[in-house]
Amino acid sequence: MRDHLISVKNLSVQYKSDLETVYAINNISFSLKKGETFGLVGETGAGKTTTALAIMRLLPEQTGRVTGGTVEFEGRNLFGLQEADMRSIRGERISMIFQDPMTSLNPVMSVAEQIAEAMELHNRDNRSAEDIQKRVDEVLSMVGIPSSRKHDYPHQFSGGMKQRVVIAMALACEPVLLIADEPTTALDVTIQAQVISMIRTLRDRLGTAMIMITHDLGIVAQTCDNVAVMYAGELVEVGTAEDIYTSKVHHPYTTGLFGSIPNLRSKTSRLTPIPGLMPDPTNLPEGCNFSPRCPKKMDICDSEPPCIYGNGTHLISCHLFGGLDGWRKEAE
Repeated sequence: MRDHLISVKNLSVQYKSDLETVYAINNISFSLKKGETFGLVGETGAGKTTTALAIMRLLPEQTGRVTGGTVEFEGRNLFGLQEADMRSIRGERISMIFQDPMTSLNPVMSVAEQIAEAMELHNRDNRSAEDIQKRVDEVLSMVGIPSSRKHDYPHQFSGGMKQRVVIAMALACEPVLLIADEPTTALDVTIQAQVISMIRTLRDRLGTAMIMITHDLGIVAQTCDNVAVMYAGELVEVGTAEDIYTSKVHHPYTTGLFGSIPNLRSKTSRLTPIPGLMPDPTNLPEGCNFSPRCPKKMDICDSEPPCIYGNGTHLISCHLFGGLDGWRKEAE
């Protein structure tokens, strides 16, 4: 694991109130090397954003709790660091593009002030105010915003331009890891394509590793080297982009996701949605979380959680793969 930039191992997260406990993340593991892009895909409510917030140690203080596991970044366990040490990592070594650009910016600060703030906080090179402003101009140029607009306020920008500003803020200190939490959700299709193209270009130019969180398999195909499919707080399938997009063998949930995507080459007039809803996270099924919706459910699925089976780089958590040729049970 020494060659991994970040390694998430057996991570579990719960949200607790006086009345109930939400089992948001349940024993997930994945890793990422320098310069790689890792896609985390699944339905709304699957636990993708909670995973990102746990990595950043930004879970709500009153309710969110990491109940198990570790996150090792550059050889250090983030959960074992003092808060002051974690603050020195956020924004400089790890940055995050939050889901909604409309609420990610301070409405009473200009764009330049907000970008400069991160650089002033992490100013280890003792940059002068003039140098910081030059860097502000540089990152705005990188995301396609002219420096003449740097003194404008967020309300003076469109949704797509706000997202570009948020990306500029995240890249200002040249982090080695960028977490992009559904960076195109609030944008129209044309602007989505522009933002994704820009993120790819910036990633390649800066050599930044990235965790791309999305529910859009099309975005994953365009940007990611490795992919994890998440369902009800668990990773049900993990593999390379080739494993996920070219293999004929998948977890039934992944098959359902692909069935929900329009195919312009097909004459089928209707999509094939996954029936039902995700289980109540306060009362998860005793066996497989997907069993109430699974078209291939067996009796064992209702009573026993599935093991993880592997075929090279391709991992699937499903009872169907027990004893299947070419698939072996992975160590816990």
